[in-house]
Amino acid sequence: MAKYSQEFKLEVVQYYLSGFGKVSTGNKYNVHPNDVVKWVAVFQQHGVSGLNRKNKKSIFTIEFKYRVVTTILFEGLSLTEAIQRFQIRETSIIRSWLRQYQENGIDGLKPKPKGRSKHMSKPKLPKTSKTDQDKTQKELLEELAYLRAENAFLKKLRALRLEQEAQEQAEQQKLQDLYQD
Repeated sequence: MAKYSQEFKLEVVQYYLSGFGKVSTGNKYNVHPNDVVKWVAVFQQHGVSGLNRKNKKSIFTIEFKYRVVTTILFEGLSLTEAIQRFQIRETSIIRSWLRQYQENGIDGLKPKPKGRSKHMSKPKLPKTSKTDQDKTQKELLEELAYLRAENAFLKKLRALRLEQEAQEQAEQQKLQDLYQD
């Protein structure tokens, strides 16, 4: 979604309040009519300060999310009514909470960890404390499968590296041929 300045939003709201409909206002300013309605509602409830862009992302507690979702479900609020009542900026936030709640219940509203995990999970290595003669057939087969997989991985890695080097050499040769002509 495009970011609009407070002045632009105020201009759109004033145009709408001067007697024009949401569709004609949206067409004139090239914004979606739902944005016009949302900005007008925020302006009427909070004044000009409600049209400010937030500089930081809001963090909502699981209790707050649950209260919003259950209020919508039990009272039959629309998303627009909910963002006005609970002073949330976007309907998409509430829409995602509803979807998460329907799929996973209250656990779906819990915050998810962001970014990559800090550690790659390492494959489970077979225990080497036993000698080969002391291992069971199952342990030997597991170790054999692990070593085969490791070997296949290393072969594939080497093949990819050789292929990349060959492509780089071919590209360098093409560049040399171009400069010689």
